[in-house]
Amino acid sequence: MSQKNHKTENLGNWKPFVEQLHKEWEEVGNEHVIENYELKEKIWKEVDRKIFSPRRYILRTGWAVAAVLVGVMFYLGYKVSEKHVVDNLTYMEYSYVEGRMCVLPDSSTVWLEPDSKIRISSEFLNNREVWLTGSSVFEVKKRAGSAFKVHINTACIEVKGTVFSINQPTPDTSIIALYEGAIDFIGKNQSLISMTPSQRLVYDVNTGSTYVENFSENIQWVDGNYRFTDIQIDNLMDFIRKKYRVEMELDQDVNHELLLTGTIRNDESVEAVIEKICFSLQLTYKKDGLYYLLMK
Repeated sequence: MSQKNHKTENLGNWKPFVEQLHKEWEEVGNEHVIENYELKEKIWKEVDRKIFSPRRYILRTGWAVAAVLVGVMFYLGYKVSEKHVVDNLTYMEYSYVEGRMCVLPDSSTVWLEPDSKIRISSEFLNNREVWLTGSSVFEVKKRAGSAFKVHINTACIEVKGTVFSINQPTPDTSIIALYEGAIDFIGKNQSLISMTPSQRLVYDVNTGSTYVENFSENIQWVDGNYRFTDIQIDNLMDFIRKKYRVEMELDQDVNHELLLTGTIRNDESVEAVIEKICFSLQLTYKKDGLYYLLMK
């Protein structure tokens, strides 16, 4: 088990500012901190900038431009995907690229994660169905009289104009989290489960069993990022466990009531997220395989 130490000695006068922030968090204890959201968001972004090199931000800008170009090409009908013919219908297949974002012909948006892809038919506007392999976030546009369906493994999700994520960490497990709107989940046993915002459904592909749990309302999907506002570190760690399929714990000496505000990019690595959390709260961490321990 190796310990990750964070580089603070070359960060100029940023360290005292973070120390003061940490001190204030310690003082509030169980009370919610009522501060200006823009300031907290700025703090998190500054942590991101301090930890990671400017080159990464240049690359990120390039990715954003690429995303827009890919979306425009998709919308205008340029063939940037693979074609497949099944039952005399042409299907278009779109795989993950650096831009991550795909704009469907109905203006719905799909944020693909690495090793993921979607398939739609050439008649998509008349039959809004998507077949997903892997994981992604969907921002679905409402259209009167036109249902939107996402097929995964042995299940189907019927969408009513909404924002939700599908995470398939293994071939046997699907995790659906709803951030906005409403969806109906239909598994292999054909039972229908209606979901409301801030609910997470875990589906066992082999048995068809499901269970639904609530997650923090302080986590939302905004402009291609997971945004969390005044969220307790325990709740944020629960989100990270589910998203990245890792084990995380807080050392007993760490205040479990600490609050965080910031964003996590859809394709951001788990260690990048942990680095920012630890830097913000002046913590360190130990890693053993997929297990992370955050400590003072």
